[in-house]
Amino acid sequence: MTATGTPLDPATVVAVIGAGTMGSGIARVAATAGHQVLLFDAVPGAVAGAVTAMRSRLERSVEKGRVSPEEMADVLARITPCEDFEQLAPAGFVVEAIVEDLAIKQEVFRRLESILAPGTILATNTSSLSVTAIGATLDDPGRVVGMHFFNPAPVMPLVEVVHGTATRPEVAAATAATAAMWGKTP
Repeated sequence: MTATGTPLDPATVVAVIGAGTMGSGIARVAATAGHQVLLFDAVPGAVAGAVTAMRSRLERSVEKGRVSPEEMADVLARITPCEDFEQLAPAGFVVEAIVEDLAIKQEVFRRLESILAPGTILATNTSSLSVTAIGATLDDPGRVVGMHFFNPAPVMPLVEVVHGTATRPEVAAATAATAAMWGKTP
């Protein structure tokens, strides 16, 4: 897919759900691109651990001269740890990177649909589940799209953008354009 859509406005708040290796890497990618990022995980302490690990990786990048200390500080300052799901309400774009369990993903997306603005894109980082099935229980499955990063997300250039049968073309195009804006190859 080519990035022919309009990417996210840099002022758009990005929420990342899941603070494991993939989620924290995706949060770093979005924050590096200049977005405010809300990072949430249902496991207590997971977000704090992810931020600590991110800081450590960024410090190594500073030592190697790949990132300036100011850039590191800016990236970390753009990531807001969230302890309550409702704190994600200001997000205009969401990337979910949680366990590969269809029922759990469907529940997370239903909760998101109830708190987010109607135009918010809901992206899943799934590598094995159907985007169509993930969005099937929503009132608006057309805003659900696959945005599959490869590990480690800050390093690997490829991002698969996956249409579900209900995904609106402009949602997929905006997701691909956003991936490109984030320095990835959609």
